[in-house]
Order: sequence, then structure tokens, then C-alpha cells
Amino acid sequence: MSQPFPTIVGHRGARGEAPENTLAGFQVAVAAGAGEIELDVRLSADGHLIVLHDSDLKRTTGQKGHARHFTLAQLNLMDARVNTPGWHSTVGVPSLREVVALCGPAMRFQFEVKGADRAILHQLAHQLTHMIDQDGLRERVVITSSHTGFLRMVATMAPHLDRGYVSEYRYQQPTRRAAALGCRWLMPHHSLVSPRLMRSARRRGLKVSTWTVNDLNEAERLARLGVDGIITDFPTSFLAHFRGKGQHHAAAPAAQAELDPSLRDP
Repeated sequence: MSQPFPTIVGHRGARGEAPENTLAGFQVAVAAGAGEIELDVRLSADGHLIVLHDSDLKRTTGQKGHARHFTLAQLNLMDARVNTPGWHSTVGVPSLREVVALCGPAMRFQFEVKGADRAILHQLAHQLTHMIDQDGLRERVVITSSHTGFLRMVATMAPHLDRGYVSEYRYQQPTRRAAALGCRWLMPHHSLVSPRLMRSARRRGLKVSTWTVNDLNEAERLARLGVDGIITDFPTSFLAHFRGKGQHHAAAPAAQAELDPSLRDP
């Protein structure tokens, strides 16, 4: 029998293959056969859930200013391919609902929320949990964050939804903190994943999806350790590699490129 393999998760869609967090990028991940996608959720000025990594628009659109100062209609009309040289067509900043609709009813998601002031996080938690429940996404979504206050808000508002703690540093005691927060998932940087971390995660009943893995040798190491998910910028080549080895288990839940330090978070 072939060896079951972790879910290959498209990072911001397919960040290494198409403009990140855009409908074009998510379409690439869908076409590759990814069963799960990681993306970043923020709020527009008119209260819509949008998909964007940075609070500032400059890096991906060239537009000065913060996303929260623009309406969804304005964000849709921007060109979010500035940091993807050679991409052939204009792509805007999408709403979360547009992305979910595009990806289809079988796709699973990791919705990550970055830190912000408490009022914005409270509004975001309310909007996001309401959308997940209203649209019947409960079984397909994990809400993730490194912001422990936000994860507690979500737990209070919607204790039935899965949450995941995003961790980059060992001093954060990733498995202990995730368990203390009542999370079902841990999202550690791949450098933290070791036999010891995996034993601790399993003892605490945690599933592990690790970021951002762009080297196939590292992916093989993580697979041998038994992680549940591998988040990568290159879902097309990763899926082709593991399918070619007869290892990828598409039904599972949920050459190392050194990233710009400012973009190392998932």
C-alpha cells in the first residue's frame, strides 16, 4: 500500500506560482488538486471580509494606505500582482466569500487573522464566525492566529468552531499554549517540528499543519514525523512530487526558498 501523506496546503493560494491571495492564485491551487488552502482575512472600510496578508496595500498592489481605509469595491479594482513579475492579467483584492465560492464545496481552509487593535479584532471575529455558520463551512474551516486574544474571542463567540495556534518560536511553548487555548490545531513554523514536538502535540490531542515549506527534502522529513498538513507556496509541484511517489493522501484533513524575513509568517 502507498504511504499516506500529509495534506498539501496552498499558501495564500499558490504564492510561488501566482499572485498571492487573489482569485487567480486560488484557481491555480484548485487546478493543481489542492484539498486545502491557507489565506489571510482582514476587514474593508465597509465591513466586508477580504483576503489580504499585509495591513498595508503597498507590497501587493502598489497603492498607498491601509486596506481598512478602502471599500471592497475599491479593493476589487486594484491590481494585486505588483509583487508577481510577469503575471499576465490584472487581479484585484477579493472578498472572502468570492474565494470560498471559487474554490468549490470540497475545499478546506485555514483562515488566518493577524493582530490588530481589539475593536477591529472583535468585529472580525464576529463577522468571520457568523459567515462560517451562515454558509455552512464549519466542517471545512480552521480559524488560525498567533494572537491569543483573538483566539479566545473566537472561542467565546463560537466554541464549536475549530481553532489553530500559529507559532514561530520555541519559547512560545507551542503545544502547551495551543492546548491551553483549547485549540484542536497547532500551526508551527517548520523549523520547530521535531519528534519531541510531535509527541507533545499528540499527547495533547493536537493536529499539526506546518508552514511555509518550499523544499521537498524538508517536506519528506516532516512527512516522516507525521504532520497532518504541509503549507507550501508551490502546491502544483509538491502535489506532483508526492503523487508521483504514490504517497499523497488527498482525503487527509486539513528546494527550500528563503523567504523575505517580513513575509515568514503564514
